[in-house]
Amino acid sequence: MALYTPAAFVEADRTRIRSVVARNSFATLVSGAEGGVQITHAPLQWDEARNVLTGHIARANPHAALFTPGAIVTVVFHGAHGYVSPTWYVDENPKVPNVPTWNYAVVHMTGTVTLLDDAAAKWAIVSALSAEYEGDGPTAWAQGGIGAHSAKLGAIVGFEIAVTRVDAKFKLSQNRSAADQAAVIARLEASGREDDAIMAQWMREGLA
Repeated sequence: MALYTPAAFVEADRTRIRSVVARNSFATLVSGAEGGVQITHAPLQWDEARNVLTGHIARANPHAALFTPGAIVTVVFHGAHGYVSPTWYVDENPKVPNVPTWNYAVVHMTGTVTLLDDAAAKWAIVSALSAEYEGDGPTAWAQGGIGAHSAKLGAIVGFEIAVTRVDAKFKLSQNRSAADQAAVIARLEASGREDDAIMAQWMREGLA
């Protein structure tokens, strides 16, 4: 599945891509299915050294049946996004009036999926995910041994996705003049929204 990305919006900076994936790890998985597509939302972890995504879903989810050897899946990480008003621009062509738009960052990863259905592999996936979000403080989940969770582990399937393609699209007003970009940055920074602040920073880096 290709992501429509005009040349101005192609993002190749690995640091920025990593940031989107890390900040937005609750991803959308898309697989081809009979009569259409199967879509699932799940938290994933990216092992960048191996270029592999890992996660788990419910065994009862029809998506699990599609994780056959060699099956292709696309994963979407939705990054910062927000509305841009035409009133924010300083430049305007009277023959082509400015219109509203939406700026955003998104990363698509496509690869082959491998089902991991043994208890040890699934426990490792669950443990790694909980460790990332729980930490090791006094209020962290006391996991206990794998045996204590055998019933719950039986209700899920784990998987790895060997990433073969990464498409990153950062639509951040790069097709506008420097003056317009500066004006958009000012509006984004003044909004107080976290997503707007992230986009403003990326835009400043682009102008620099």
